[in-house]
Amino acid sequence: MKRSIIMFILLGSFIGWVFWYGDTLPEKSKVSMSQSFMHSEKEIRELIFNFQLYPKWRENVYAVKKIPSRNNYHAWQETDGDGRTTTYQLLEFKQDGAATEISIDVMGKKLQSLGHLHFKIVGHDDPPSSELTITRDKPIPNRISRAVDKLLSQGTGNINAYFSSISNKFTSDMRREKKHPTSQKNIIKPTPPDTAPAATGGVPAPGASTGTSTGSTTKTKTTSP
Repeated sequence: MKRSIIMFILLGSFIGWVFWYGDTLPEKSKVSMSQSFMHSEKEIRELIFNFQLYPKWRENVYAVKKIPSRNNYHAWQETDGDGRTTTYQLLEFKQDGAATEISIDVMGKKLQSLGHLHFKIVGHDDPPSSELTITRDKPIPNRISRAVDKLLSQGTGNINAYFSSISNKFTSDMRREKKHPTSQKNIIKPTPPDTAPAATGGVPAPGASTGTSTGSTTKTKTTSP
């Protein structure tokens, strides 16, 4: 009996603490993380912008379907491994020199906004590399949901999935290139022998020497690029 009472008190205390902790967190959660890649800004930008190729490299994205857009940018729907769908609407695409910013609205089944994803890519020339910063903000009105989201993943689960997918994509590409190199060495064909007809009647053949041979030989060196 005492054990049951103690367990009930502990459970009640934990639930009360979760409510209290969730109440201390802002209703709008905002998390930002950055990661550097030894790849150009253009490569990162094209990965994020070309949503139709997401199933080939993004984790837990099994299908993508283009849908009608609310603006001049693209809109699409993603299906995960459990068959759940999420709708995305591109809100902004801005380039300024070696920096690109992409903003995407994340929506639920009823097209209600579930928050935004903001990508900022800054390229560097020496060495060729880029830094990707992903910011995710979403409203979490429920106090328990805010606490659970913060405790389980620190709100970074979706961002980490993007970073992991991009890293795996580049690693896979590198292994594929090593296994099947795209460039092959140029094959130098031997120069065909001189087929000019022999001289007749003391008349030299075209291109033949008219003087006495001195024994010198001219060598041609072919260097493969």
